Parts: sequence; C-alpha cells; structure tokens
Amino acid sequence: MQVNIKGQTRNKKVMSMQVQLHQLQDSEPLIYQDRPLGQKAGEERLKRKQGKDKVEETTVTNLLQQFRDTLVEIEDQKKQDRKIMLEQQAMMIQQSQEKQELDRIEKEEQIMKMNISNFDPISAAYFQNKKLEIIQKRGFNF
Repeated sequence: MQVNIKGQTRNKKVMSMQVQLHQLQDSEPLIYQDRPLGQKAGEERLKRKQGKDKVEETTVTNLLQQFRDTLVEIEDQKKQDRKIMLEQQAMMIQQSQEKQELDRIEKEEQIMKMNISNFDPISAAYFQNKKLEIIQKRGFNF
C-alpha cells in the first residue's frame, strides 16, 4: 500500500521499519536517516553520551589510580625486602667477623699454652716469637 506524506510516496513496510529504527535511536545514531535530528533530541543524545563518557572516564581514572597505588605498594614492599636483606647480610658479616675473632683468640691461647721445651730450636724460636707478638698485641710490654 502506498501512502502520501508531504509530497512523498512511501511503502507502509518501509515506514514501519523507519519507525522501529527511530525507536532504537537510544543506543546509536542512525547512519541512514532522512533528516537530521531535532535540536532537543540531539542535545539529549549528547548529554547521554557525555554521561557515558564521564562514567567511562571515571572508571578508567579509578583503574589507573588503583594501578598506581598497587605499583606504589609493590615498590614499598621491594624497599622493605631490600632493607631486611641488607640488615641480614650485615648481621651475617658481623657474626662471621666475631667467629673469626674467636677463632684467632682460641689459636693464640693454644700457642700461649704450648710447652716449647721439647721442640727443636727452630720451632721453639718460632713459637717463642709468636708468644711475644701475642703478648704485645694484648698490651703487655716487656
């Protein structure tokens, strides 16, 4: 059936399809539209789109902020881990030095307790000099 609207002749099926398409304008603007949107409809569509953009912008901004916060937390954790590791290394070094010092003192004590009367003259002289060095190191002067 043919209908005459404002000097245009159109088929009823085509018109019903156009009406259905016009009702779907909420989501996306129609590419093949006979006439431009009205001023009010265009403004409303623009407001809806800007609202969606703001929501999307806010969501993206929130995600970026969460990402930054997570990165900051990770960096803080790395700094803490490094600090703990350095403290542990310093403690291990200190313990190693203390152990070396105790070993040295123990060896010196063994040398000081030696009975060099039964040693050959060269060994006896060597250990006698070691005993003198130990005594001088400890602050006793003869």
